[in-house]
Amino acid sequence: MNKLLEIKDKAVKFCGEYEHFILPVVRFAVAFIAFITIDLNIGYMAKISSMLVALLLALVCALLPVNAILWIASIMILLDMYALSIEVFAITFVLFLVLYFVYFRFAPKDGMLVILTPICFQLHIPSVMPVAAGLLRRAYSVVAIICGTLLYYFFDGIRQNASALAEGQSTTKLNVTMGQLLDNKEMFIVMAIFVITTLVVYQVRRLKINNSWTVATIAGGLIQLVALVVAYLVLGLPEKIIWLVLSTVAA
Repeated sequence: MNKLLEIKDKAVKFCGEYEHFILPVVRFAVAFIAFITIDLNIGYMAKISSMLVALLLALVCALLPVNAILWIASIMILLDMYALSIEVFAITFVLFLVLYFVYFRFAPKDGMLVILTPICFQLHIPSVMPVAAGLLRRAYSVVAIICGTLLYYFFDGIRQNASALAEGQSTTKLNVTMGQLLDNKEMFIVMAIFVITTLVVYQVRRLKINNSWTVATIAGGLIQLVALVVAYLVLGLPEKIIWLVLSTVAA
């Protein structure tokens, strides 16, 4: 354990000394992964869904604040939704307005959490994010976790119903799109568990006890593991449990 703490201290010192060089690289990497993820999953507008476009936009984001990644990603998504269906575009636009109002009102400095949460879902390790937020950020960071989780489930539902949304009637498109927001029980349960996990980790790591970070990490992992296993069994999704275990270990 002491060896791990020494490595952590050295890493923190290194990042502090070379922050001006490291942060642009991190922003570039996160932006590139985010844009490629969008292209692979909902890249309905072929003109912007390419490796070259993602690379160029990521280079721009490397020189800008983190929130620039959110703005550019949002524009890309809106263009993709417009290419899919005008009805889906309209609902997505309203959704973004609501989320941006909530995000900039309560957690304007947690853009990285909003971006990384859907990415971690795609990598099957979403449990990392509530624990990381509780360890590294403040209690209000749950807002960013909620936004990222909602975006993942919404666009994953859009991807699964792309054919119906592209070819169906306007009423069908509206019902299917709204259903991704209002009828997804898994999304609401996962968001609730992530909120509880983040707040528990945050409170425990602030306690004046030995190894508070370790205790907080273990507590957060156990809460997620038990709660999500029960939730997936109730929802009839046992196939997700194996990924849940791996995600918890990663967290």
